[in-house]
Amino acid sequence: MRHYIFYIVLFLIICSGCNTSSQKSDETTEVSEDLNNITAKDIESLRFTDYALSAESTKALENWQKLQELNEQISYLQKADFSFFRNEKKVLKAFINDFKTEMPEAIKTAPVDSRMTALETKLLKLNSILRLDNVDKTTRLKTIKEFLVAMSNLNLQINKKFELEANLVDKAQMQTE
Repeated sequence: MRHYIFYIVLFLIICSGCNTSSQKSDETTEVSEDLNNITAKDIESLRFTDYALSAESTKALENWQKLQELNEQISYLQKADFSFFRNEKKVLKAFINDFKTEMPEAIKTAPVDSRMTALETKLLKLNSILRLDNVDKTTRLKTIKEFLVAMSNLNLQINKKFELEANLVDKAQMQTE
């Protein structure tokens, strides 16, 4: 009989210990989720020079569907919707491959290619950071900023390409007159 009581008391101690640890685990998870909760206001507060495509660039690239899709996903990102950027890595790699494949011939230059590579790298890094649960909010925001800067730099490089071409055409016209 004594052994029976001993086992009951031991069982109750173990059960009460288990409940306490699971409650602590739940509390820890809630705290970490609060730390990593990124809002649109957090993203809006990131400071960097954001270059948009010029009117000429936009017109020349209006048929590049993957660029339009990426710009749409970036607008969602800026509203703190990370669904596209948290996709499986192979889905993003397929998107990047299509993005590069569909790139118009008009902008296929070494500087634009290098910006595309930088954008790809930052996109994959962003994907990795957003998929991890143990990354703090500051690191996530820094990675989001790096991606947005890479996209801005791509836009700037595309704008420069069309601006340079326009200047060359203007100079050629001036010489023929």
